[in-house]
Amino acid sequence: MAGCSDTALQYLAFVNAALRAVGRNKLRSFLSILGVVFGVMAVMTIICVGQGARIEAVRRVEQLGTRNIYLKQLKLSPGQKTAAGRRHTRGLNREDLERLQKAPIHIRQVAVLKELSVPVLGALQQITPQIAACSANYAGLLNLKTTDGRFIRQQDIDRHHLICVLGRDVAEKLGKSGRPDEKLRIGDQMFTIVGRLNQGGLSDAASTAVSVRNHNEMILLPLGVGQWLAGAGPPARKNPEDSEFSEIIIEISDSSHVISNAAVIRRIMEQAHNGITDYQMVVPLELLHQFRRTNDMFSLFLGAIAGISLVVGGIGIMNIMLANISERKKEIGIRRAVGATKAHIIVQFLAESTLLTLAGGFIGVFFGAIAAYAIAVAAPWHAVLSLSAVMLPLGMSIFVGLFFGLYPAYRAADVDPIQALRFE
Repeated sequence: MAGCSDTALQYLAFVNAALRAVGRNKLRSFLSILGVVFGVMAVMTIICVGQGARIEAVRRVEQLGTRNIYLKQLKLSPGQKTAAGRRHTRGLNREDLERLQKAPIHIRQVAVLKELSVPVLGALQQITPQIAACSANYAGLLNLKTTDGRFIRQQDIDRHHLICVLGRDVAEKLGKSGRPDEKLRIGDQMFTIVGRLNQGGLSDAASTAVSVRNHNEMILLPLGVGQWLAGAGPPARKNPEDSEFSEIIIEISDSSHVISNAAVIRRIMEQAHNGITDYQMVVPLELLHQFRRTNDMFSLFLGAIAGISLVVGGIGIMNIMLANISERKKEIGIRRAVGATKAHIIVQFLAESTLLTLAGGFIGVFFGAIAAYAIAVAAPWHAVLSLSAVMLPLGMSIFVGLFFGLYPAYRAADVDPIQALRFE
């Protein structure tokens, strides 16, 4: 126990001596750690912004569903429509649903949605709601919450009930007219409002590959009812070139099967549509994996650039330490004369260089947190301050101090005590 106590006191003595040595030239010490400050600040900012971007991507994918696969109808040019007609493909339709349900894939459920272009009468000056007809399981599959009333049921679809569900923003714009049991004219038909959706957690960030449909600005109708609205016509007069669905959402029973099942669905759809790309297939889980790889590579690249600042700061500290050796030869000689070994001199100089870089690390962490917060406020990016974002740059600053202080420490230890005492 006594030996451990003596060792601790000895190291405390080294730290006190290092503090005195650094404090003797405050301006020089501060200037020498500027490179470390900026390096740590850059590394911490990159980590905070990178972690924030990762969390935002995960949140968006969770909104779309990690087990979901989306098939979205694409708008075709006149030439593409002609080519599709020659190959007898008309976009997403019920035949696609039948093929998918018979395929050897782990499907839990399938929901569909059909966008409609019809006018809505009411107090909707500031937003133009999107009208769409959907299946009864659409809200459950996408985890949409109904705050007032209910969602569309299967009997509404089977009996062609003229009912609708409003998004939150649409209901607020309508005021009292947007409550359940009120009437709303859509096209040339009167619909009864039965519920209101409230999709929370939407981001105002710029759209990405993982785009989320804003159901707060939508009006949802039972699937099939839209065929009797103005301009749509009854089923018998339906244009054979029109797609039946704008979107097909397939929920896989287990997330471990999503990627393999997506490959099967992709082959089935390519064969069914005779090579015509009149649809887009979106697999949120694939997008998440791709984003993570891109984000890791980008963070590594930026981290390497930021690390250059740490290296430059370390070189600056090494130069200062080498200059100190020339100025402190007499001090080194006295220490050696009173019994200090080479190991003591090495530890002494390593303590000084580490103390400098650690001070730079703490200053850099402080300004890095401010920079990350400023980026989160000024730009549409998310920044997350975590323990790893603090400890990693601090650890790097300690490593820089030890690495770049090692050579000056050995140079100081190799000073001849006799020549050092003669030094003036």
